[in-house]
Amino acid sequence: MTEPSIHDNRVVSYEVECERRRIVPHTRSGGEREPFEFTDLIFEGVLAYHLEHDNFGNILFGVEELPVAQLVSHGQRVFEAGSKWGWPGPWNTSPEASIDYLVSKRARAFEISSSYGLAGWVIADGCRLKAVSGARAV
Repeated sequence: MTEPSIHDNRVVSYEVECERRRIVPHTRSGGEREPFEFTDLIFEGVLAYHLEHDNFGNILFGVEELPVAQLVSHGQRVFEAGSKWGWPGPWNTSPEASIDYLVSKRARAFEISSSYGLAGWVIADGCRLKAVSGARAV
């Protein structure tokens, strides 16, 4: 059995489970030919996320882990704007404070890249791919 992949997969739907601190994009293999392969991209222990450009026809390129400090630095404007509303948490009082907090929690940063549509990032305890058997409504 091959390792699951999300490269060129279409996003069927995604769940944000606030209380469980979990985000799950549900994907299927690209193209229109059946049988489709379904793969879930599961983020657990989510501390922060920012997704944008959902155009209801999203095609993922991949997900890559990067240093938390790099993600916060590159997204500094988003963090600064969100701090007015307590986003993504009360610990976001400055970029430095956010980095210190996230590093103390041993958080990992994941960048979601797209060929078309939805892209962004998730800071979480971990990320994994899970092949899903059976047909899902598409």
